[in-house]
Amino acid sequence: MPYLTVTHRGSHRFEVNVEGHRLVVDDGVASGGRDSGPTPTELLAASLAACAAAYAESYLTSHGHSTSGLVVTCHYRLSTEQPQRVAALDVNVTAPTELPAERRRALLLAVEQCMVGNTLRTPPMINVVVAAAESFPVG
Repeated sequence: MPYLTVTHRGSHRFEVNVEGHRLVVDDGVASGGRDSGPTPTELLAASLAACAAAYAESYLTSHGHSTSGLVVTCHYRLSTEQPQRVAALDVNVTAPTELPAERRRALLLAVEQCMVGNTLRTPPMINVVVAAAESFPVG
């Protein structure tokens, strides 16, 4: 199972270590952070967009199409109701212009199968445990 750790670095700022890859997560200044990295919600949207892009790239290359100009954007809207959550994620895949219309539909079907999208459509069980500091792994 993939393993990651998130370490508090002060003032709404955290360092995320994903199997040796490090990134900073932070809130915006208006929320008490320093805006030194994406927010957790932005990372959720980024994860979906990156997964969609990877599936698009895989589809295009496996069918002999160029990936030049491939861009994926993701916009999200927050719910105005409780509990706080992302209410909608809109993913837009800009495919290379030379891609025939029938291949665009196939590309859409391929991108819709990305693992992050599937996970959001069929949410996993989430288990949260609060442990004493000495029981957390070091490193």
